[in-house]
This record gives sequence, structure tokens and C-alpha cells, in this order.
Amino acid sequence: MINKVKKIMIVDDNEFDCYITSKVINNVDATVDIMEFNSSLTAIQYLEEFQSSPEKLPHLIFLDIYMPLLDGFDFIEKFNEFSDVIKSHTKICILSTTVDDMYIHKAKVNESILFTSKPITKEFLQSIFY
Repeated sequence: MINKVKKIMIVDDNEFDCYITSKVINNVDATVDIMEFNSSLTAIQYLEEFQSSPEKLPHLIFLDIYMPLLDGFDFIEKFNEFSDVIKSHTKICILSTTVDDMYIHKAKVNESILFTSKPITKEFLQSIFY
């Protein structure tokens, strides 16, 4: 469970998946501020720029695995280079359509990272929001 999720970042190169995820989040809690990034590089740049401004940082990042240039696991590696301030403020949840056991295992190795399948469900969100 994550306390006080007020800002969520969705990082997914598929605009339709971003749209669906945003809609489900809004149906669970319409007060959540949602930021959508269709590029993992742009999302990392945003986090780098605002890493010392907690009010601009997301509490939760929904992260796709399969993306061009910088995939979800590369994103996590870059995220782990940030200060402890941002890492303690922001939780990552991999949101993926993968059925590849290797990727699922790799995603679940780090216990601080959540994992769920697309499309995200209302029940999953409620389990981490409340």
C-alpha cells in the first residue's frame, strides 16, 4: 500500500494504453494528478529536472517494459541512480502485457517494485491506494 497517492506518472509509448490507464485511475480517484509520458527518456529527464522538488514528483510511476530507446528495466537502472530523496518519495509499478516468465521474474526481483498486468484494474489500484 502506498500512502497518499496524489500524483502518478504513466510511462508508456502506447498512447492508447496511457489513455486506458488514466481512465481507470480517474474512476478510482478523480483527484489524482496524472502525468503521461510516451517516452521513457522524456520521463527520466523530467525526474532529473525536478528531483529536488518533491511537490513536482510523482508518488507512483506506472512503467511499461517494452519501449524503444530506453526500456522499462533501463529506466529503473537510471531511476536507481537518483538520490534517496526521490527514491523514497516515488514508487515504481511495472505495468506490462508480457507473458515472458523471464521478464516477469526480472520485474519481481526487486521487492520495492510492484508488478501488474495490463490493463490495470480497479481492484489493483484500490489495493495500493487504500
